[in-house]
Amino acid sequence: MSAVFVLPVLESGRGAPVASMLSTAAWATAGARVFDGSWIVSPSGVLLPDEARRLATAPPHSGSDVESGSIRSSSPSTQASRSARSRVVGFVPSHVKTFAKDVRALVRGRTFRVGAGPWDDAGVGLVWQRHELYQDAGLVLADRLGVPSVLFAPATKVWEARRWGTNRPGWGRLTERFGEAVAIRRATLVTCGSEQVAEQVVRLGADPERVIVTPNGVDVERFGGGRRAEGLRLAGLKEERDRLLVGWVGSFRSFHGLDLLVDGLRGVADVHLLLVGDGPERRRIERRCNDAGVPVTATGTITQQDLPDLLAAMDVAVVVADEADTFHYSPLKLGEYLAAGCAVIAPDVGPVSVRAGDGDGMLLVPPGDAAALGEAVALLRDDPARRRALGEAGRELADATFSWDSQLRRIGRHLGLDSEPPTYKAVPG
Repeated sequence: MSAVFVLPVLESGRGAPVASMLSTAAWATAGARVFDGSWIVSPSGVLLPDEARRLATAPPHSGSDVESGSIRSSSPSTQASRSARSRVVGFVPSHVKTFAKDVRALVRGRTFRVGAGPWDDAGVGLVWQRHELYQDAGLVLADRLGVPSVLFAPATKVWEARRWGTNRPGWGRLTERFGEAVAIRRATLVTCGSEQVAEQVVRLGADPERVIVTPNGVDVERFGGGRRAEGLRLAGLKEERDRLLVGWVGSFRSFHGLDLLVDGLRGVADVHLLLVGDGPERRRIERRCNDAGVPVTATGTITQQDLPDLLAAMDVAVVVADEADTFHYSPLKLGEYLAAGCAVIAPDVGPVSVRAGDGDGMLLVPPGDAAALGEAVALLRDDPARRRALGEAGRELADATFSWDSQLRRIGRHLGLDSEPPTYKAVPG
């Protein structure tokens, strides 16, 4: 039995880690282990997991671009044209840009379909699709193959955008009804990134008995083998025993709360901040660190092959939340930090604390509290034994509950693809 993983939207070439592509690659890698094989199918064709990871961490305009869901080369003249267009677009009202994006999503959803391929004769057991506006290609493929469909919703799109300040005046409910609810009601099983997302999926009409929570996981073996010395070399740092290396990984988006991290480290002595990744907020955050007197190294875009080594270099790794109300997602970085053996500081918010178990695997702090975050860093700076204990407990927690393989096995049991009964409950309505 094999599995097909449908990734309806590609977002490569923007110079920041693309979580949708990284997580789909991880799901498909686990699928190859749990089942007899797996494929990632995208608008550009079939992708191998390593290829999806490469595209997800491609430097901006490094010879690849995505236009209408397909990858094409990007020439210098195209890049100049794009830069000029971006300056013009900056004057367009945000709701107009959102409407234009929704129209493009509608067109893409009507044109993307998965045709014949090796999956037709491979004994497919399920088709998994990442939830995107107006997209149902994976569900159509599952119907054609006569197998269950799994819709993975890290978040419902309209609801998430509204929480982050993007409104759709006059057409938001229509977008939910026709762009999201249709697929959510149609899928055999809807898997959600957090309990909060599961509540929204049920609100949009999913049968609660067909809804489960599958937070983002981690490839435990891959992230548990990093080399500290190599990570320090990649970051351009030397081994400095008198400074605590505090790390963060991500795409530098406004919702990541990096201002709070800088404020928390302001005035905390003997620390050095290592920021891994790239994105629209990177330069501003670097300037803010310099203004606050926080020593910082920002690596820019790095490959997924280098990430385990950079994590191994970190003494402490941080997840940040400005406030509990807007933290509804399951961060990829959390499982990676734990599997790498970092001492983890994370916000005490639902999607994180529900996975913390007895709390020994990570140090939880109140969301939005810069002072508490700084105090937690100082505590771990002064207590190497506590750091080691957190790292060891974090690895055990990753082994027990964070692996992608365990998530797929849970899905398989729920769909009756093996003889074991489900070991978890559907989200109540």
